[in-house]
Amino acid sequence: MAGIQDFKSEDVSGLVDHGRLAAWMDTENLGAGRALRIDRVSGGMSNETLGLQRGQERWALRRPAKLALVGADQGMEREFRVLSALEGTPVPHPKPVALCRDPSVAGCTFYVMEWIDGFPAGLAMPQRFAEDRGVRREIAMSAARTLGALARLDWKACGLGDFGKPADFHERQVGRWTKQLEGYPAWPERDLSMLTTVGRWLDAARPASADWSPGIMHGDYHLANLMVAPEPPGRVAAILDWENATIGDPLLDLAGFLRLIESPEQPEWADREELIGCWERSSGRVAPDLRYYTVLSAFKLSVMLEGIFRRSAVDPTRTRAEAMGEMALQIMNEATHAIDA
Repeated sequence: MAGIQDFKSEDVSGLVDHGRLAAWMDTENLGAGRALRIDRVSGGMSNETLGLQRGQERWALRRPAKLALVGADQGMEREFRVLSALEGTPVPHPKPVALCRDPSVAGCTFYVMEWIDGFPAGLAMPQRFAEDRGVRREIAMSAARTLGALARLDWKACGLGDFGKPADFHERQVGRWTKQLEGYPAWPERDLSMLTTVGRWLDAARPASADWSPGIMHGDYHLANLMVAPEPPGRVAAILDWENATIGDPLLDLAGFLRLIESPEQPEWADREELIGCWERSSGRVAPDLRYYTVLSAFKLSVMLEGIFRRSAVDPTRTRAEAMGEMALQIMNEATHAIDA
């Protein structure tokens, strides 16, 4: 996904108070007493990730954006809970370290997790990875296998029995994302009527409750949210950015992943049927015709990108994300064409 670096400066002022954060880290025994270095890290379009370093020890801090979504603090607690639930499972993730609910430290709820070495494959790959089609295929297959492993987990046994509301999951999707769109800063001159058309189609085409089985969903699974190990072979070292995680239909994660990895702006990663087969073997599930899921993933992503665009225009810690606004409209168009196909 393009444009992430373009509207984030290296300035962390307004996102964290250096002295207060250092004092809090001391109480958590995170490099107590040593000089603290803070850097802004790419990733997270609605939330922020900061790199923390004391001596040779490194961590990542996750917090809401300066202009945050409604419920962003609760979102941080949800992310921390999911990462904690994944401990001891085969799903690669950053180890959660500490959660802070005290707003006097950073003005919001935030958490610290382990630092993962590697690179996000959807942003900028090292040359030896980018030029080797075989390594790109390894990354794609590892991503499909990792997503399948997430879908296979027993979410109740992981302690997430009350985490989401899988009942009527698909019945709620159009209303849930429409409500989020209505909560963004007003922008009357943007024509989003396409979303109404797509929403009606989705409500008519949604699967019956007997046709799918609940599982843990990441909610925004694509290459930019996957940290790849720094040395070949291509391997997912950790799934990042769990802000949209819930208990829902894992087929939506699969469709969204496939739609983005097959983007014409990107080089070919792997054969679609190969990726689906890898996901099926890893998840123990069967992927049906994914048309409904592909359209829903586009509907959802266009709303998310629209929010990034609108908030960036009034957020003093970011520059205006014009590329995100253009991409939101482009994806809305794609969804409209998909329902007419």
